[in-house]
Amino acid sequence: MNRNTRTVAAVFLLMTLFASVTQMSIAKSPSFQGVGDLSGGFFWSDANAVSADGTTVVGLSMSDQGWQAFRWRDGVMIGLGDLPGSTFHSEAYGVSADGSVVVGVGQSPDGHRAFRWEGGALQSLGNLSAVGESSASGVSADGKVVVGQAFSRFGPEAFRWQDGVMSGLGDLPGGVFESSATGVSGDGRAVTGWSRAGQYPEAFRWVDGTTTRLGSLAGLDKYSQASAISADGSTVVGVSSSTSPSGNMAFRWRDGVMEPLGCVPFGLNSSYACAVSADGSVIVGKSNVAVGEEATIWDESRGLRTLRSVLVDDLGFNLTGWALGRATGVSADGLTIVGQGANPQGQIEGWIAHLPEPTTTILFALGSLLVNRRGRRTAESTAGVSDSMAEARFRRSLERWRTRVGQATLPPYGAGP
Repeated sequence: MNRNTRTVAAVFLLMTLFASVTQMSIAKSPSFQGVGDLSGGFFWSDANAVSADGTTVVGLSMSDQGWQAFRWRDGVMIGLGDLPGSTFHSEAYGVSADGSVVVGVGQSPDGHRAFRWEGGALQSLGNLSAVGESSASGVSADGKVVVGQAFSRFGPEAFRWQDGVMSGLGDLPGGVFESSATGVSGDGRAVTGWSRAGQYPEAFRWVDGTTTRLGSLAGLDKYSQASAISADGSTVVGVSSSTSPSGNMAFRWRDGVMEPLGCVPFGLNSSYACAVSADGSVIVGKSNVAVGEEATIWDESRGLRTLRSVLVDDLGFNLTGWALGRATGVSADGLTIVGQGANPQGQIEGWIAHLPEPTTTILFALGSLLVNRRGRRTAESTAGVSDSMAEARFRRSLERWRTRVGQATLPPYGAGP
């Protein structure tokens, strides 16, 4: 086979793969967009979670009635209302796999109450006692199991709600009584969260009535807090005190081992994991940097990176004017990510990013076979320039974030880290 024949064959294979990937990705093309906000009041929205299928975003926005939980799908944001009988205020923190069920916290005459929304109706999930408050933070894939924190006769306690019954999960021994459930597996059997154990909170994993202490990166009797659990229940992510100078670092726990996820360049040696894909292979969150927060993404092969570097430098997205403060949710396949940040107008706005299928990376690999030596030399000579430009863009985005956060007014309360 001569050189021309090999080139034609490579081009044909490249075109075939491109057509195949196009068909695979037609329903969810690579993209980035803000989710907007509810009408009325000042502009503000926070995206707190995304459905496993990547179609539905839930969170909090300012509306003409006040702070209101929202559900965003197909570019349309709707308010979910609030529980009746008190000052209007609701927030959404969890969503079922297909986006049909939303959970969060609303305002009732008895205080904050965990809610479950389905088919346009908000349902209060009650409390573990006659006093105190409750809030829901996660829901199973089918929407039938809800977890969060409620007030019991012992104090703030992690709960699991199913078939209309709210059950307390107890707490870890030592210290004052306090626990909270922050995530639940797809089948509703595994729950994660944190509990007071001695002086500091400690992450836990609860499965079918058995609670496991997860420890910390810095050893016994140190701080750790779980924020999410994978759909298959195998992986827990969160933040823990560590041996780094700042003391806080994102972690991934699986098979009894807690491992640090590291920090990003230009960071302050601290990181936080907020959400995890179905199999635990992709983790999103944030890192503290000199001028605020920066959304991050982690996988085993490439480690912790800023999400902005992935979207702009790797994928070529145009994020001019956007500052990505934190990534709060990720779809089951790890390809759809949502979060909070500041838009080009300096307003706080939730956002959603769809990443391309991993298969498309084969196209770039095959494309490189068609590049001659001169092209390779040119690419190598300009690599340093591209890196410098990427660093400059990154630093400029941090400056914009510092300016906008300084102008922002935070909502009265929230469950985010």
